[in-house]
Amino acid sequence: MVLLVSACTDEGDPTSYDATVEENFLRGCEVAAEADPAIRPVAPRYCGCAWNRLIAEIDFEDFKKLDDDVKDDPNKIRTDEEDSTGAQLTEIFADCRAQHGRG
Repeated sequence: MVLLVSACTDEGDPTSYDATVEENFLRGCEVAAEADPAIRPVAPRYCGCAWNRLIAEIDFEDFKKLDDDVKDDPNKIRTDEEDSTGAQLTEIFADCRAQHGRG
């Protein structure tokens, strides 16, 4: 499952991985996980894994830019450039799926 949720809000432009960004990311991730039977039962662990890896491995400004880009074009998350933020996030979700997914 590859997804990017709009983790930022219209109530201001976040400048860091704050509690609001975390809440929006986790909520969006868990909603998206409902569509995947292998992830649905473990969605909180899967999404928590993705969040923890995201904040440890991806600079907030890079994540924010990708989030803004994906709002305009959801296909921007799918990229073949290995060093891109989209590719990093895709790898994070794949690793968390392998660790927590069922089936």
